[in-house]
Amino acid sequence: MVGSTKISAGLKAAMVLAMCLGAGSAMADFQTLNGSVLYREKIALPPEAFVEVTLEDVSKMDVKSTVLASQTLKPSGQVPVAYQLTYDDEMVDARGRYSVRAVIRVGDDVMWRSTQSFAALTGDAPETVDVVVEQMVQRTENALSGSDWVVVQMNGNTVQEARVPALKFDRDGRVSGTSGCNRFTGTYTEKGGFLEFGPLATTRMACPGALGEQEVAFFQALTKVTGFGMRDGHKVLLDASGAVVMQLLAE
Repeated sequence: MVGSTKISAGLKAAMVLAMCLGAGSAMADFQTLNGSVLYREKIALPPEAFVEVTLEDVSKMDVKSTVLASQTLKPSGQVPVAYQLTYDDEMVDARGRYSVRAVIRVGDDVMWRSTQSFAALTGDAPETVDVVVEQMVQRTENALSGSDWVVVQMNGNTVQEARVPALKFDRDGRVSGTSGCNRFTGTYTEKGGFLEFGPLATTRMACPGALGEQEVAFFQALTKVTGFGMRDGHKVLLDASGAVVMQLLAE
């Protein structure tokens, strides 16, 4: 009888667990988003390339996006490369903004990446999201170094001040320049189209009026930079979503 009681208790525990798992499955409403990744250049996709696709919540400004789903693909042919992202519909707010981002890598190097937002899920977003990726500047000794760069556009706006921000990237990982008012120096790391600034030290000269506003915008923009590339023939610094933070012009 004692053995029978133990079996009965075990069965009850198993039934409770099954009911809990069933309830969890019922609450999760998984959906799929389909699309493709492609580029316009007439270049063969290297056989060792991997395609990474992510679905992200980009609803909040100045906050790192939340990844809802991701997929890494080993293409068997050329572009377009089809993808399918599975996400939990409970994580989607009809009032939110969502986008698909894609990167094509060969080893640690980013060969292509999306440099604009491709809307998904809400609003007027298409049911099938095709992501066009842009070819990145390949890592070379003078990808950024070797030139003095002036900032001609920042956050989509043309720099109006006569004293424009400028940057200089040294080959030893040092960066220096000016906000148009104060000078700064610091470090940077660059690899395969990705770019990150280290701590920056600045002078402390007072910057009145519009020049001061430009300085604040400049240093805030630098904190958003995660990569660089070319857009319409211009060298640009990009944020994590691929949006242009700054457009540069070589002096």
